[in-house]
Amino acid sequence: MSALTLAVREPETGRYSARVLGPELAGDEARTVAVLSDPAVLWTDPRWRRFVARTDLHEVRHLVVECDGSPVAVAQLLLTRAPGGLLFYDPPRLIGTPGAMADPAGLDEGDRRRWDELVAAVPQARAGQYPTLALATFGNHLGLSHAAGRTGPQRRAALALLPTLLDRAARELGCRSTALLYADDDEAGSLGPAASALGYRPALLGTEGVLRLAADSADGYLAEIGQRRRSRLRRELREYAAAGFTTVVRHGGAALAADVVALQVAHRAKHGLPGGEERVRQDFASLAEHVGDDCVLLGAQREGALAGFVLFVRRGPVLFARTAGFAPDPPGCYLALTYHASALWASDNGIRQIHYGLAAAQAKRARGCELEPRWGWFRFTGPASGVLAELVDLQDRGLRRQWHRCRGDRP
Repeated sequence: MSALTLAVREPETGRYSARVLGPELAGDEARTVAVLSDPAVLWTDPRWRRFVARTDLHEVRHLVVECDGSPVAVAQLLLTRAPGGLLFYDPPRLIGTPGAMADPAGLDEGDRRRWDELVAAVPQARAGQYPTLALATFGNHLGLSHAAGRTGPQRRAALALLPTLLDRAARELGCRSTALLYADDDEAGSLGPAASALGYRPALLGTEGVLRLAADSADGYLAEIGQRRRSRLRRELREYAAAGFTTVVRHGGAALAADVVALQVAHRAKHGLPGGEERVRQDFASLAEHVGDDCVLLGAQREGALAGFVLFVRRGPVLFARTAGFAPDPPGCYLALTYHASALWASDNGIRQIHYGLAAAQAKRARGCELEPRWGWFRFTGPASGVLAELVDLQDRGLRRQWHRCRGDRP
């Protein structure tokens, strides 16, 4: 693919271009991407990028942004050629699918009726949107990392170029729809105006739950949280113990054993995700290969068998939740393990933040997580694109209402 060239209006920021690399990187290309990646943040670690590239439900490209001939930023592009890709990274499928990224029940009556009308037309509208291209990476993260030493204005200039560069890459790759996904508030400040100027439709995609831990022990954590949260924690852990559960901790790639595979297969089937035992085994084998040394699995064990787990990947004082799986269990197993047992273990083991990902915002907020919005921008083409564009607006409206309810905002 030829280099994509774009001059920036503000002369002091330099002249920018971009190269689209991959999917396989070697030699100077691999070294360039590695230098621009940030190992301190899981989602932009070179090893994580390699793990994402190994997934067979999409193709991966690497967008390298250059300023005056020097590489200054890199992001992953996820190319899905036909329906059936990973839900959270397949732009046409992501729109109009109720669940973690859409809350049609939260719309008012008129909007809900319109949602139902549009959803009926979605299969035909989606069919003309493939191949599709998303700038994002696993973990529901934009996945952009900047070269060391880049100033705030320089970083914002690179961000503002991404919608144009994504469009040009999409044309070269023959894609009919595009999206920039999971930007945080800081990134959205530069991305949003640039994307809107090109006709992208913005949408809130959800809120990342982040638990911040100031104490260096479980006792310290219990002392620092408010009485209401402390009472909830103790009650839910009592129920957890009374149901016969104890918490076990496994480390490393070996933690992803057969019992974990079985729970993950059941989890994917329950939520309608691409699964099957062979796919889960491949996914876990790749995860173990690339970041296995940093895997931490907290499990709920009962009568000697694993009944549920949460898999984290550790980066220094930060835990990033990757996935979870639970067998049918008494209410509270998931909540007690995921939020309470994990927080107590983390406080005792030098962790200062736990990133839980999107969805279940109310449960996360009630258990001490801060909610950080994640934003996306979508552009569809063709005669049926209006159906998806209007659904983007309704999806955004429903999730904004959900977010405001979680925060306790007045209508």
